[in-house]
Amino acid sequence: MAKGNRDNNLDRHKITDGAKLAAMSSSFNEGKHIELEAFPAERAMLYKLQVLNDEVKELHRYLGSEVGDGAKGDTGDTGPQGATGPQGPAGNNGSNGSNGSNGAAGAAGNDAGVYDDRGTDKVFLPASAFVGADYTSLTAPDGTITSNRAGTLTATWPGISGKRVTAISVHTNSARAIASSVNAYRTQLSTITSLLSSAGNSDTSLNITDWTCALGESLAILITPGATTIKVEGATLTLG
Repeated sequence: MAKGNRDNNLDRHKITDGAKLAAMSSSFNEGKHIELEAFPAERAMLYKLQVLNDEVKELHRYLGSEVGDGAKGDTGDTGPQGATGPQGPAGNNGSNGSNGSNGAAGAAGNDAGVYDDRGTDKVFLPASAFVGADYTSLTAPDGTITSNRAGTLTATWPGISGKRVTAISVHTNSARAIASSVNAYRTQLSTITSLLSSAGNSDTSLNITDWTCALGESLAILITPGATTIKVEGATLTLG
């Protein structure tokens, strides 16, 4: 709250002379003004001045101890927490991690075939995969033969999950391809489905109906060599 206006004319007769002020201060300190108490009118003025002095001192005390010096007061209690703000926008997607390295190709299993080009393009079935279908057979390191010229040799392969066989080729030691000697079938338990419209030649890549490898199924390859001296040296399967 601001102080009210004061009459500036009150300063008109104010004593500003230093010597006079010093003499007045000295007279006050010596109590000369108390001598006026002997006169009734001056006595009343002295009383009023003393009461006024006491009032001023009380104002100083009140303003200093109860109102304060104008400094900032103590901080008030913390108010209640405000409402939660809206959710910020979603951040950017993180970058894709790098692909792990491919593991080494596994070793070939017994009579299961040797995988060419890490098992992604070709599978080779060795001669020992072929056995006699209607007559006995004999396997040697250089191939398998049948005990009867009319006998049939057969080999089965279980497939690789997620792959399909698109072509087959049966290898023999014959000087030329044995005509109409090879057949291929998809077997599903007791169900057999032909993958060639007609028997094909040996030592030739035969384009079969694509067989998608599936659990419980296998690929069966049959060859009728036509002579007990012809050796079946194995078969190559092309994967798609």
